[in-house]
Amino acid sequence: MNSYTLFQICLLMHLSGLTLMAGTDIVEFVAFRNILKNYQTNKDAAVHQIGILSKLSVLLLIGGILLVLSGTGFLIITHNAFGSQLWFKIKIIFVLGLVLNGILMGQKSENRLKQSLMTGNIAKTQQTEDAIRAMIRFHFIQLCIFFIVVLMAVFKFN
Repeated sequence: MNSYTLFQICLLMHLSGLTLMAGTDIVEFVAFRNILKNYQTNKDAAVHQIGILSKLSVLLLIGGILLVLSGTGFLIITHNAFGSQLWFKIKIIFVLGLVLNGILMGQKSENRLKQSLMTGNIAKTQQTEDAIRAMIRFHFIQLCIFFIVVLMAVFKFN
């Protein structure tokens, strides 16, 4: 297989991984906004929807694996041609920002939401709504970072 074909395969994997990850974030952002509205009128349906959303994490994992493998493939195929360019270094910082935001803000918000749902009493309603709002903020920030990452890859300034 020649390097052009390998590059095309890596590009397909990269775009697929990006689509899985960003698409999942879009779905979760929209869903949590809807869940917040539903939670105020039908708590059981909202809790059920949150349970369904928790199964989407496998798509994030698959997308992340595809991005890492294809990114590594790009670096190998191009002999690290992008690695020394300013746009790439800035892009990698934002990619790390995605990961750190997911670990720090995403996990914290998700754990707070799960904890507030487990207690389930009326006094915790405001706490649960705040946790849902935190998930909405988290996904909005992730989407903004994804946009910046794609912008950096498209315009490749130096």
